[in-house]
Amino acid sequence: MAQFHKTKTWKQALRFYKDTINSKGKKLTLCLCLIFLTFFSYSQDSFNNSLLNNLKYSLLDTTLNTESQLSRSASTVIQGIQYDSTFLKKKLRKKDQPLTIFGYYRAFLYGRNMTNPYPNLAPYEKAYGVGDGYREPMLSMSVIGRPNGKSSFGTELFMYTPYLGTGTEDNVFTMNLGLNFYGNFRTKAGNFGVRAGGIHWYNLSTFTIGVYQILDRFSIFDRTPWEGVTNTDKYDNYFKTGATSPGDLRWNNQAFQGLIINGGKLPGNLSFDLFWGKTQPNGGLPGAITDPYASIPSTLDAGSVPNYLGFNGDSRLIPNFISGGKIGRTFGKKRQSISYNLIHSQTALDSINRVKRSYQVHSLALDLKLAKVKVVGELAVGNYESPTYEKKWGEALMLHTFIPKEYTFLPVDIQLYQISKNFFNQNGAIATNSNPDILADIGLIAGANGAGGQLAQVNQLVHNRRGVNINTGMELGSFKFNVGWGLAQEIDVASTTLSYVHRINGLAISRVYNPFPAGATSPTVFGPYNRQVSFFRGISEVVQTTDIDPVTAGALNKKYFNAVDIQAKYKTSLNDNALYFFYLGSFASAESKASAIPSMNDDSYLFVQYHEFDLYYELFPKFLVTGYLGIENARGGQFTNWDLETQLPRDQFATGLGLGFDWTVSESTGIYFRHRWMEFEDRSFSLDKYKGREITIELKTFF
Repeated sequence: MAQFHKTKTWKQALRFYKDTINSKGKKLTLCLCLIFLTFFSYSQDSFNNSLLNNLKYSLLDTTLNTESQLSRSASTVIQGIQYDSTFLKKKLRKKDQPLTIFGYYRAFLYGRNMTNPYPNLAPYEKAYGVGDGYREPMLSMSVIGRPNGKSSFGTELFMYTPYLGTGTEDNVFTMNLGLNFYGNFRTKAGNFGVRAGGIHWYNLSTFTIGVYQILDRFSIFDRTPWEGVTNTDKYDNYFKTGATSPGDLRWNNQAFQGLIINGGKLPGNLSFDLFWGKTQPNGGLPGAITDPYASIPSTLDAGSVPNYLGFNGDSRLIPNFISGGKIGRTFGKKRQSISYNLIHSQTALDSINRVKRSYQVHSLALDLKLAKVKVVGELAVGNYESPTYEKKWGEALMLHTFIPKEYTFLPVDIQLYQISKNFFNQNGAIATNSNPDILADIGLIAGANGAGGQLAQVNQLVHNRRGVNINTGMELGSFKFNVGWGLAQEIDVASTTLSYVHRINGLAISRVYNPFPAGATSPTVFGPYNRQVSFFRGISEVVQTTDIDPVTAGALNKKYFNAVDIQAKYKTSLNDNALYFFYLGSFASAESKASAIPSMNDDSYLFVQYHEFDLYYELFPKFLVTGYLGIENARGGQFTNWDLETQLPRDQFATGLGLGFDWTVSESTGIYFRHRWMEFEDRSFSLDKYKGREITIELKTFF
């Protein structure tokens, strides 16, 4: 890792970088990426105690982990991302690190040819460009400094150049995350930390500020922008643990901007967090009004004061923040923990903060280990209120038990939960878009991946449901198998709409229909029937049910949701080169009666199935060929909307075929090629079909 002192020139520094990378090789490159990730997400619960002690004098040590977070530590896997800790021990224990710079360059070339597009796409059926449509950094350069042993600062410089030929106005070079300050102070009474400034990556608990942690049941054919350069390591890690490669830890946390103060090792093994600032829902303002003078609430008496709502409103700031914290305690030799957590979000609906929308959550979270059984749980209450929606409290409870194979022959994890439709929180791991009254009041915000009765994956929680999720797995020689099963029912009759994700070609289509266009005030809705919704790296679809009250248009029947995931992974060698084969089958349904497995019958509203096959083979050293086949089928039941011409409900069939290669050019640089052919058709709705292909070429190099 290069250190820039006053006596060094930039040419000397760059030469030092080059020599360092060439000498240290791949391990150094991966660890440089890891340090960047850890710097912005160190407050999480993934480091073990020995590693924390080894990093006593590191930059990372300026951000304090609480005792309750330490109790949930892992070994050499950070949030599903593996790393080599020896580099951290050697490099970060040095006190003399006045300034450190590292990062990556990513060139992403994109082309598409929609031979049979959705209507009204012209002239964008064919497109060629630079960037993936989400304005991910083309150059990301992190600058970290530590003026003394108790504080540090850091920023991420962001460069994006779309090569549109329109001049410099479209080129971006700025601070991606603002300027962050970190401080840590050790006293006899305890250790205290402070974080302030730009974006920090932060979790509090599952039900307050947290992210749904997806299991390893997803295709890895399409690369993510934050992946490293890993050759076969990515596929080997995915086979062994479900992890892929060194990536960006930030996406396992919520983005937060503001002030965070925490403390640990307090008397009685107590710890605390306090924060005030903004999360993503507090940063963007949904429900924009383009004519501010037309939006003056009649209750105001301050004259012509516009309320400046949303992205399209005037740039004048209005109060919009979230605050809260927690107090926790650890106990026992196994570092078990319990904590009380609180958040309160408030958004002003006028410029003088007299009309506002708010929600709050109070929760108790526990992390226990009984013998070899791990138990994680949370009990919470929350509400939502606005000028047009009366405050209503709702409960949320979850108990998750992990039982090792010593007790049950196969390892088993069981999750039980119940979440009221009145429990609302846009920052937690629960999807809270199922209450039609709240949805009508706040609207579906840009980036939302579902609405109404969502067909969720196993272990993904949705409000207005009670249910159970069970997962297990086994190994047979070179094969690994795992299966997940989930069953849930609505608590209250509520949903008149259902939604599901188009997983097979969703990423490719989301690049066509950008989920975050300029001036967005709501999700991008597209397609010939206006029922597809674009979100970050995916597409979902909304289904209208027809068994509704003819007077109120409300739902008449409760809905039951079932999900099954089956995964198989196989590793072998061919001509002494590694060969990997992965299969994932996912099945989900919404029905009017409980069913043991997802099915399509007279009681079904909706049935969706996915089959994905991944193949990776190291044809030559440092050169892998990649292959993908995806099949998707979605069918609607008799009580969903029908086509007027065919008099049939939806019957969709989609295929995706992909070929490509990974070429590790050097220990810090890789080139990645992907070619996808995609086709979709609803055999009942004649206009709902598309066909096309896309090519992506990615150059990724770390420095």
